[in-house]
Amino acid sequence: MAQDSESPKFPPPIPNPLAKPIEDEKTDPGIERTPVIKPSRTTATREVTRPITAPPSTPVAPVTPIAAPAAAPNPTVATTPAGVASPTPEAPKPLKPVNFRMPEMGLIDPLMKDPQISEIMVNDLRNVMIEKGGRISYSGITYPSIDELNRLTRNILDVTGRILSPDSPYVDTMLPDGSRVNIVGPPLTLYGPCITIRKFPDRHFTIQDLIASGTVDQKIAYFLQASVVGKLNILLCGGTGSGKTTLLNVLISFIPKNERIITIEDIPELVVDQVNSVKLQIKPQTPASAPVTARELVANSLRMRPDRVIVGECRRSEAFDMLQVMNTGHQGSMTTLHANSPRDGLSRLETLCMMAGSDLPLVAIRRQIASAIDVIIQIRRLRNGERKVINIAEVTGMEGDVITLQDIFMGETELKATGLIPTFLDRLREQGIEVPLNLFSE
Repeated sequence: MAQDSESPKFPPPIPNPLAKPIEDEKTDPGIERTPVIKPSRTTATREVTRPITAPPSTPVAPVTPIAAPAAAPNPTVATTPAGVASPTPEAPKPLKPVNFRMPEMGLIDPLMKDPQISEIMVNDLRNVMIEKGGRISYSGITYPSIDELNRLTRNILDVTGRILSPDSPYVDTMLPDGSRVNIVGPPLTLYGPCITIRKFPDRHFTIQDLIASGTVDQKIAYFLQASVVGKLNILLCGGTGSGKTTLLNVLISFIPKNERIITIEDIPELVVDQVNSVKLQIKPQTPASAPVTARELVANSLRMRPDRVIVGECRRSEAFDMLQVMNTGHQGSMTTLHANSPRDGLSRLETLCMMAGSDLPLVAIRRQIASAIDVIIQIRRLRNGERKVINIAEVTGMEGDVITLQDIFMGETELKATGLIPTFLDRLREQGIEVPLNLFSE
């Protein structure tokens, strides 16, 4: 519904808690970057910022804009005893990836260079499938011999330093450009190695990209921004290839720059531009050393003075430790999970927690979950290849031995408000974040 010029609108984007930028970098979580394409050797690109404006809605009573705390002192200027400002070393910039040598990819090299292809699936020497625009199709490539396919496998393993053998017939690794690779070889496969490559995107997706693609609309984007800045614990659920990691990367971009972030992943996929952040990666077992699991990294992250802990995906017993993180003052933590609905996500979380071997009764685990998780976001890939957020639910507590949920937004093709008001609005209001009530009505 369009508003006339005299109708009040939503409050401005949520301000930066520090009230000042760090080294000319936009730190306002209400400011979102447009896509940044990696520069070529002859072309320079520049970054442009664009605010997330509040979504259009029906007229509401005026809302007081969120007041930012007193400005923090400029970290790049020091004051001498005589009161004269003297320059100090500049704040460090985020590390940029180093250009390493990519392996020779042979027949699939053109597929690797096509920016529209997101996934390459070498089933075996018989065929190669690709995902393009969210749709899976046949690439037309067939390997003439098993030797040619084995050569591609050796090239990847030589560059990544991993070993594929009959005793260890599958490998998870990463190419120098950031693409994720899974290789399964004989004796587990019959017609040569099976290689699955999820390509690293050329640019980082922003909330504006998700709005443009229809994954979320302006209203949902505004709600997600308030949820992240307001330090709600978020669980993202979805199937394989539904866009969980992409959405998680966008949510990470909303985190204020003054907060310390610890990320934990199997294969690095999360993009964190904040300077005050640490990326941790699990270490697989080798003949000379024991593995370092995600559970050990989650437990160790508590000793690293984190404001937020983000686990790329909970697959095993680290889910139990992630709940402890969320329940011990590290609010605003996030993780993803494979599940088909918010309710299924809670059930799978219970199962993963029981794998931790804590011997807690099921009702105790459910109370841990109900206390830890605030919001569950369900994302799905539709039949036409589009990825959409189809459900946003709030965990409201326990009734007897059952975790209670209330759906805030629902819709298979278009996400609509259910009319239910989240119970966490008071928590957001305490932090100076005012979310208009008509955001939750159609």
